[in-house]
Amino acid sequence: MSVGDTLVLDDAGREQSRLLSLQGVRPPADVPGYSFVRRLGMGAFGVVWLAREDRTGRMVAIKFYPRQRGMNWTLLSREVEKLAAVYTSHHIVRLLDVGWTADPPYFVMEYVEGGSLGTRLSGARLSTDEAVRIAREICSALVDAHGAGVLHCDLKPDNVLLDGQGRVRLCDFGQARMSHDHSPALGTLYYMAPEQADLESPPDARWDVYAVGAILYQMLTGAPPHRDAEVERRLQETSSLEERLATYRRMVIAAGQLGTHRGIPGIDVRLMEILDRCLAADSTRRFPNAQAVLDALAARDRQRSRRPLLLVGFLVPLLLTAALLPILGYALSRNRDAAELQMTERALESDALSARLQAAALEDELRQRLQELETIAAADDLRRELETLMRRPAAEVITEVRATAEADFAGRPRWMQLLDSAWQRAREASVASNRGNDTSWFVTAVDGTQIWRREYSERTIGENFAWRDYFHGQGVDFERGQQPQGLPPLRQPHVSAAYKSTTTDRQTVALSVPLFASDGSIIGVFARTVHLGDLQARLRGRMSAEGQGSVERIIALAEVRDADEVRLLDHPCLTEEFLRTQEVQARDEALFRELILDADAAASIQRLLQHPGDAAEARLRLYLDPVGKIQSPIAQPWAGDWMAAVAPVQGTRWAVIVQERRSGVLEPILQMERNARRQLALAAAAAAGLIVLGWMFVWRAVAGNRG
Repeated sequence: MSVGDTLVLDDAGREQSRLLSLQGVRPPADVPGYSFVRRLGMGAFGVVWLAREDRTGRMVAIKFYPRQRGMNWTLLSREVEKLAAVYTSHHIVRLLDVGWTADPPYFVMEYVEGGSLGTRLSGARLSTDEAVRIAREICSALVDAHGAGVLHCDLKPDNVLLDGQGRVRLCDFGQARMSHDHSPALGTLYYMAPEQADLESPPDARWDVYAVGAILYQMLTGAPPHRDAEVERRLQETSSLEERLATYRRMVIAAGQLGTHRGIPGIDVRLMEILDRCLAADSTRRFPNAQAVLDALAARDRQRSRRPLLLVGFLVPLLLTAALLPILGYALSRNRDAAELQMTERALESDALSARLQAAALEDELRQRLQELETIAAADDLRRELETLMRRPAAEVITEVRATAEADFAGRPRWMQLLDSAWQRAREASVASNRGNDTSWFVTAVDGTQIWRREYSERTIGENFAWRDYFHGQGVDFERGQQPQGLPPLRQPHVSAAYKSTTTDRQTVALSVPLFASDGSIIGVFARTVHLGDLQARLRGRMSAEGQGSVERIIALAEVRDADEVRLLDHPCLTEEFLRTQEVQARDEALFRELILDADAAASIQRLLQHPGDAAEARLRLYLDPVGKIQSPIAQPWAGDWMAAVAPVQGTRWAVIVQERRSGVLEPILQMERNARRQLALAAAAAAGLIVLGWMFVWRAVAGNRG
């Protein structure tokens, strides 16, 4: 009886094996009607030869049982009995003839040319589909055998033959038992059920079920179940058959459920369940017979055949849902774009109104200040005094001004008293109207020399400012002393280009008017200056637009300097505190050189000033605040994207910019879009979840249907 990959023999068996090994040169005997070709194999109790039937040329296998202590007759009769019982099965090697009286006795069976499954599995494993097919055919053979009342009891890969088409033929029924036979039968280690490893255990169909599971396990994993180096060592340490069987039985029961096959690709859950039931150490949890295994494999096939339909039923709704998402996303994007355009236009309309109002207020402010200067300059008494004054040598006048700078009002010359009185009245009127004081008033002679200033400044009296725009009205300051020769003073009221004040170091603008003699000739220039920051701050106070005073909506002033450059003149960031952070004057000047508007905004302002009748304002959906380029923490809040409306200040080269943070304008739309996308994602997730749940329910229902 076999308990391993080879038979465990007593002394007589070992002697018989030695004698059989000497029979490899020629067959043990001649068989009439057959010609021997070669030896196919040799076992502990017999040898198998390939032969050709002389009459038909059919190839057969002849198994001899050499006589030794009477064992041959028992083995021969047992195997012949079982092969005869299953003669009609297509999956079992068929018995063709028996030599009962021959010496040694033999039987003839069909030759299966594909060799054994054991040979095919040497060092390799099969694909899942191939392994399941072979297991199914083994089960079909067992169903035929069990139906004939035959239990194989020693099923292993070496006893599974494969024909030329790879179909299964079971062989070697030497350990087989009839169903009514209760004598024990030992199989081969690792393919033998644990309860079979008991010399007192009666044969059971579930032994063959375990062996089917072991063969399927080896086909899938490359090794039989429970076989490893440690198990081999422990089995080798046993000294008797009974001890070896007991050790094997204990190890299989203690090992519990196997797990190697669970990590192999292609082994599905249903197949793992079939393997687990076949290899259950507890025989009551095992399939009762081979037919039950076949039924389980058939149920698995039905389940797998339904998978494409289930997959289609799962994927089609999912794909439809996925296809709808881009459509809904596109519609959402279109609606978002339309809403964004509408919201942007609405915001720009409000900004444009604010820009026009601010520009108009600034125009009105400048006009009032210029008209006030013109009125003062046109007074007859002041004109006569200044006309007389301008005939005197400049040096004499400068000396007189410096000499009386600290004198009281009565001690000053008449012309100076008239100018001082006008300046004082204007200051009082400014305080009364909350208009704010001017930075300075001054008069320059016809050659550009400053002869009077309030507040008085020793730095400017006697200096020549003919290079300043407020003197010549050319729209630009020349380099000091580099103005064209004979450059005359301006002849009409003028708002100068912004410049950095000599006395305050702040950005300043001068409003100047010509001084005329009685004969209409120009005798000088009368001007007043104001800091741009002060002017803008006061004018911003007139605005009532929402968001005023916050960084999200601000008002700035730009000036066209030349054909290619538009520079920022005033901005809420350009406060005295900020300017004080500039360490030196050169750095301060460099700062203002950086405040150049981007090309799109500059082009819009240029068009407005060159063609004032074409449009009341320009609207910029994207505007980059040049202050945001300054490398200073104070300037960082103005970085990023804005939208702006620009309105020209008539009579100047200025433009008012009302800008609004783009993200602030679009935040409601962005929030709406985020909410819509979140709801769309939730709806898609809910739909997908319902599809998955429904699919899982159907899958479980199908998987649970084993009929």
